[in-house]
This record gives sequence, C-alpha cells and structure tokens, in this order.
Amino acid sequence: MRVLAIALLALASTAQAQTPDPDAQKPPTNLVEALKAAGLDPHTKVDGASVQVMLGQRAVFQLDAEGKPVMTAVEAGRIGQAVPNGDETYKGPGVGKLAFALDSSPEKRQSIMKVWNGLTRPVAYEAEITALRQGKLMKRMATICTVPAGGATHEVWPDPIVSVTLSKFADTPADKFTCE
Repeated sequence: MRVLAIALLALASTAQAQTPDPDAQKPPTNLVEALKAAGLDPHTKVDGASVQVMLGQRAVFQLDAEGKPVMTAVEAGRIGQAVPNGDETYKGPGVGKLAFALDSSPEKRQSIMKVWNGLTRPVAYEAEITALRQGKLMKRMATICTVPAGGATHEVWPDPIVSVTLSKFADTPADKFTCE
C-alpha cells in the first residue's frame, strides 16, 4: 500500500506539471486519476488483439478462431507468491481459458505476474510492462516464457509494475518451451 501511495504522489506531481489547463490543475486524489492523468487507461480490458491487466486484477479469457482474446471475467485477488502467508485467492481459470494476474510484494520489492493456461496446448505471448520509474510511466517489452498446456508460470520483475499488456498469443510445439 505504501508503494501505491508513493506512486500516486509521484504521478500527481508529474500530471500537475504537464497540465496547462487551469481547470485541470487540481492534482489527482487517487491512483486511478493519477494513471489517467499520466496517459494510461487504468482498466483490465481487451483492446483488439491485446489484453491489458492492471495491478491487483486478473483477466480470464478465451482465444477465438483467429487467436484474438475474448474476455470472460475480470477478478480482483492476490497471487500466493506476493503475500507473506502464501494464500492465493485465485483458482484455475477453467478448461479452454487463459488467465493473467498482476500483483506486487512490497516486502520482496517485486511485481509478479502469474499465468494460467487452461488450453490443451502450450501457448506463447508477448508482454509489454508499464512501470513507475521516478514518477513517470515507462513501457518496455518483457522477457516471457512459454506456458505449458494445463500449467501455470510466474514472471517476476523488480520494478513497480502498474499494468501488463499481452498480445500475439500463439501455439507452441510441446518440445519448444523457451524464454525469450
């Protein structure tokens, strides 16, 4: 929670400095307003062929015949690896679905994404992370690993990640589990 409060203050000062409109000089009062002011739509959502997952949420979706995501649920919860007692609130997404959750562990100073693959085949994807650095939103492509059929994986970053955008979902041969 302390990390989010610091991020809010940093984003608020950045947003206020960049806003010339006198009516918009009022600084954001919460993280959602601050993210909007910094240019990020703070919602877990499907946008065309991409899925954006916000911190503290999980996107559950299916892939259509063209490999594009179709959202079935957005859930709030915690990843076990991010909480001191290890109690995870998420369950498996179900057969035929993919799920991506983003959480943080202030104690470990890490952001953690968990991926569940309810498909009968391994799947790969591309991920772009949006992090807070020195009060600014920074985006970069992230290294990802193939998720085995029916399995789950974790990605861990030392940055305070506020969202992950996933795209280019693709089947991967069973003998080609790679990290790029």
